Amino acid sequence: MFPTLQIGPLAIQTPGLILLLAFYVGLTLSERFLRSVSASSGPEAGRGLEGLFPPPEALYALVTDALLAGVVGGRLIYVARYPQAFLQNPLSLFSLNPGLFDLWGGLAVAAVVALIYGQRKGLAFWPTLDALTPFFATLAVGIALAHLASGGAFGKPTDLPWGVELWGARRHPSQVYEAVAALGILGYVWWWGRGVAPSGVLFLRFVALTAGARLFLEAFRGDSILLAGGLRLAQVLAWLVLAIALAGLEYLHQREETK
Repeated sequence: MFPTLQIGPLAIQTPGLILLLAFYVGLTLSERFLRSVSASSGPEAGRGLEGLFPPPEALYALVTDALLAGVVGGRLIYVARYPQAFLQNPLSLFSLNPGLFDLWGGLAVAAVVALIYGQRKGLAFWPTLDALTPFFATLAVGIALAHLASGGAFGKPTDLPWGVELWGARRHPSQVYEAVAALGILGYVWWWGRGVAPSGVLFLRFVALTAGARLFLEAFRGDSILLAGGLRLAQVLAWLVLAIALAGLEYLHQREETK
C-alpha cells in the first residue's frame, strides 16, 4: 500500500489526495449530468414530482459548504473523542491525515448543513439528490481507492492466488472488490440516470445498489465489527438501508401512478 506520495521533501497523504480528486471528478460529473438531463427533459417534462433540478451554481455551493462543514466537524468530533492525541502536538489539529477524522460524525455534520442550505435556497429535495447521485457514486469509488492506498478496510486472510500481502498475512483485496463494485454502480448511474423517471428514483436505486454491494462484500472484510451470533454490523445496517431504499422506491412509483 502507499499511504504517502513523496515529491522531493514534500510528503502528500495519498488517501486525502485521492478523495480530493474524487470530489472534483464527482462534482464535474454531476454538473454534466445535470446539464444533460435538464436539456433532454426540458421544463415541461421536468422529470420531477416536486420541481426541476437545481442550477449548477447551487449544486456547487451546496456541496462546497457541506464539505467544509463536514471536514471541520469531523476533525472537531475526533478531537473531542481523543483529546490526548492533540495535547502533545496541537498543530496536528491542522493535519491532512484522514486518520485523524471522525468519518460518521463528519458525514452527519455535512448532511445537516446540506439540508439547511437546501431549505434556505428552496432546492427541491428529490431532484437535488438525483443531481448529486453521480457525485456520490464517484466518491464511493474514491473512498475504496483511498482505503487501498492506506491499507484500511482490509480483507480477511485467504489462500486465493490474487490475495495481497498486508498486515502480516495474505488477504482478500477487499478494497479492490469495493472499487470495482463502485465503478459498476457509477456506470449504471451514468447510463440509466439520463432516462426520464420520477424524482428520487435514481438516488434511491444508487442507495439500494450500494447497500446490496455492501451486504455481499462485507463477507470478505477482515476488520468487521461483529455482533452477537457472529453477525456483522455493516451487513445489518446494509439490510436496513436496503429495506428503506426499496420502500422509498415503491412509494415513489405508487405516487407517480396516482398522478
